[in-house]
Amino acid sequence: MRLKIASAIASDEQILRRRLPRAVTGDSLLRPYDEYKARGQVILQLAQSGSFFVDIFKVRGKFALSDAYEDHFMLPKGKIIMVTHRRIILLQQTSLITQRKFNPMRDPCSVLWDVPWDDLKTMELTRGKKDLHKAPPSRLVLHLKAKPTETKEQVRVIKCNRGTHQTLEVYSSVERAMITYGRNLSKELLKKATKPYSPVTDGTAIEMIPKEVASSWCPQ
Repeated sequence: MRLKIASAIASDEQILRRRLPRAVTGDSLLRPYDEYKARGQVILQLAQSGSFFVDIFKVRGKFALSDAYEDHFMLPKGKIIMVTHRRIILLQQTSLITQRKFNPMRDPCSVLWDVPWDDLKTMELTRGKKDLHKAPPSRLVLHLKAKPTETKEQVRVIKCNRGTHQTLEVYSSVERAMITYGRNLSKELLKKATKPYSPVTDGTAIEMIPKEVASSWCPQ
């Protein structure tokens, strides 16, 4: 082992990780390793970092130190929906990906929009024009709270994979995060994390409120 470490230090080649860091959500609980969630955490950490072939411990994205990863979903046309303990984010994979497979370590995504929980008014499951009559809805519409300077209602549309239950899965994930963190987000949780993958919490228990999944949802 000593010889391996010495040769690695002396080598000019880039040392790569054997696996991605374990995902740590907003409650800071240590869970069994999940490769899918680990990939999602890296996507969040490097979103809009503006660098390629990056080191996740040296380069930080837009929400790297403020948001804790909760869940993510791969959408059509290279889009990714990201759910954190503070907001929902729509990401776009880089256009440089053509024939090779998407690599979250090498392909930082750009941020199309984000909606903090305080700005989310209600959600709605709808069908797109190309959806079959009896098929599950493929679109999730987020209705935002109106601001004094805005005259029209602001919405964000999430287009999911048609013919699947992905829209309902996104709906449930957003609802779960909103119930857990939206109303009970403490001042400690709002602080920026001092270390990556270690969101700061105040240690208090957060009450989970069970809800039945419906076609629309409103925090009121």
